[in-house]
Amino acid sequence: MNKFESCYIIDDDELFRFNAKKLMNEIGFCNTIFSFHDGQAAIDSLIGFMLEGIKLPEVIFLDLNMPRKNGWEFLKDFGNLFPLEKQKKIKIYIVSSYTSSSNMTKAKSYVVVEDFLVKPLKIETLQGILEKAISS
Repeated sequence: MNKFESCYIIDDDELFRFNAKKLMNEIGFCNTIFSFHDGQAAIDSLIGFMLEGIKLPEVIFLDLNMPRKNGWEFLKDFGNLFPLEKQKKIKIYIVSSYTSSSNMTKAKSYVVVEDFLVKPLKIETLQGILEKAISS
């Protein structure tokens, strides 16, 4: 099974980030995993990558409730800062333990959001994302 070159995990929960990385490494999800505790740190990294000509991550796992810059603010900045052709190359998955219908509806209103996943991440979910990417 082919894997992604790189991905971002954006979540203020250190345990979630640790477990997500562990699962990703178990199945060979991607070559490089970048981890951020809030949306601002991730946006700053993406801007730096773009300015340096470094390939942006193919997948982003994004929490909604974080300090400094939450997931919704990240999505707004992401949409404003990056050209549509770059946005389309990145699959963003909202990962949250808050499964309110309003959050799910709001997430679907963003063109860049691929899906809304409920925490915790499971190996089956990650394998499904890999398989979908390979078949498309």
